[in-house]
Amino acid sequence: MVKSLLALHILFAMVWIGGMIYTLIFLRPSLNVLKTQEQKFELMGKVYGRFFAAVWLSIAVLLLTGMYLWHSYRKDFYQNPIFHFKLFLFFLMFLIFSYIYFFLYRKGKLSPIPGLVWVNTILGILIVLSIVYIR
Repeated sequence: MVKSLLALHILFAMVWIGGMIYTLIFLRPSLNVLKTQEQKFELMGKVYGRFFAAVWLSIAVLLLTGMYLWHSYRKDFYQNPIFHFKLFLFFLMFLIFSYIYFFLYRKGKLSPIPGLVWVNTILGILIVLSIVYIR
């Protein structure tokens, strides 16, 4: 059961972080083939809508599996400052995503989103690096 939950936890972290990397490095630069800014915003609005639903699911799964793994499998994390740093970064990612979703995306302000997604991507990479050093 623990290995299954750990696999699920890693899978949904990959969905969130991998989706941000894909959007920033591959999708956004490819939008230059579209002729108007309106077409770009329309496409990105649809992409964000689908991706943001996956991010909300990822957040829920990461919280549930993470809490279970922490409290039943790795109780020693209480004493690990790197783990607390990881939790802090996750909380920051959640706050930034919430701001993106509720105050930018839902109000149709798509222009500032990529900059904040870059911040979240860097935070996600720092979380992955911190996990490497926790083990």
